[in-house]
Amino acid sequence: MALNIKDPETEKAVRTLARRRGLTLTEAVRQAVRSELNKDELSEEEKEKRVATAMARMEALDRKYGIKPAEQSMTKQEMDDIIGYDENGMW
Repeated sequence: MALNIKDPETEKAVRTLARRRGLTLTEAVRQAVRSELNKDELSEEEKEKRVATAMARMEALDRKYGIKPAEQSMTKQEMDDIIGYDENGMW
């Protein structure tokens, strides 16, 4: 299957990468895409570490600003009322 790049900036970047690394255009695209895909694939350990870090930051903010969990959730209508939307979704 062919890939047709119509964006001049993208084409220039691919050609620059290929030239700098001595690659074909296809190989330059393949390596760049694989590199980006690999960044998305975190180990379970890394995922757990990031979640723990985020939770610690949230807990610190909770303590700093005295944030307490809501006793009950608001309905969509209650949220709209606070924002000021009318029945047509306008202000």
